[in-house]
Amino acid sequence: MKVNRITVFGGAALGVVMVLLAVPVLPHHSTAMFVRDNPIIIEGTLTEVAWANPHSLFFLDAKPAHLPGATVRNWSVETPSSRQLVAMGWNKDTIKIGAKVKVKGFWRKDQRPQILFIEINDDAGHRFTTERAEYER
Repeated sequence: MKVNRITVFGGAALGVVMVLLAVPVLPHHSTAMFVRDNPIIIEGTLTEVAWANPHSLFFLDAKPAHLPGATVRNWSVETPSSRQLVAMGWNKDTIKIGAKVKVKGFWRKDQRPQILFIEINDDAGHRFTTERAEYER
């Protein structure tokens, strides 16, 4: 029996495609949109927390601490996933809606009101970071 090269190549190509389709696609989220060498601190009131994956989001009505005359805007703070936050000691009651907070993070390059979370300090003097939650239980 004579084997056609096109048939062999087509079968091999089909096999490669099937293997690639069988491997789960890993999610990828770039943080390249943030300026990673110049953190900003914003101050305001926590308005909402969205525990989610691949990132949780905190929302606050705030303004940059270095611009006291700036207009208050609604900022989003991108944090690790809810699963990662729990592993670091966070829970849904770690910081409550309405708390006065200062958040340190990396601002978006386009200066939209969004930052990549580094740490948050609440009005009770507790400090929360992505390393671990440093607060009284």
